[in-house]
Amino acid sequence: MIDGSTMLERHSVDAIVERLAALPGKANLFNPYAGFDAKMEDVDAPAIRRRNLGRYLAAMADRDVRDLWLGEAPSRFGARRTGVPFTGDRRLADLSERLGLDPPLARATRGTLPTPESGTSREIWNAVPDPLPLFWNAVLFHPHRGVLPLRNRTPTRTEIAEHRKVLEMIVAIFAPRRILCIGRMAQRAADGLGIPTHVRHPAQGGAVRFRAGVTAFLNEQPPAAAFPSLNRP
Repeated sequence: MIDGSTMLERHSVDAIVERLAALPGKANLFNPYAGFDAKMEDVDAPAIRRRNLGRYLAAMADRDVRDLWLGEAPSRFGARRTGVPFTGDRRLADLSERLGLDPPLARATRGTLPTPESGTSREIWNAVPDPLPLFWNAVLFHPHRGVLPLRNRTPTRTEIAEHRKVLEMIVAIFAPRRILCIGRMAQRAADGLGIPTHVRHPAQGGAVRFRAGVTAFLNEQPPAAAFPSLNRP
């Protein structure tokens, strides 16, 4: 459900990528679209990630996006490296093939490095249906623990609010019929954007409940209980 103008779609996608690149990072919030880590990548890494994200969104804009899967924030092994939500180095080829991208999405990190994958990403990819949903995060930057830049942390409410406009742009462009919120932070970010469905985040022992929630969502079963707006006192 997108507008019929290819030029408008391209312009909208470019605007999202440009907005992300312009948003400031912080000492404990890494902007993968503007910054780079010299320990594992070269100076052109942010440009590669911007191109990856732009190509991914443009490819999804050519499809009839039914569902948006909304996570909390990139992990140290996911979009922090590639620029594409839920997608680490080892998933780039798979995603490129599914979207018919030639050449495939490019790796931004050095090829000599291993390609680990977070447990959350693995659970999500194991549950992904065909056709693909649109992947996005409440916060597109990598929240980490300051002096330990490769240790994940939960994004703050302020960071979610700072990225809300980008999420609204995504919803306006793709007009998904449903939003699957993976975790409570994602649910909070989607408050007011239609009627999102919450599922348990797969981390920290939540994998079984996550799988059950996704199965119910894909089968269009209602959630077991209603979740009130988290913006209310």
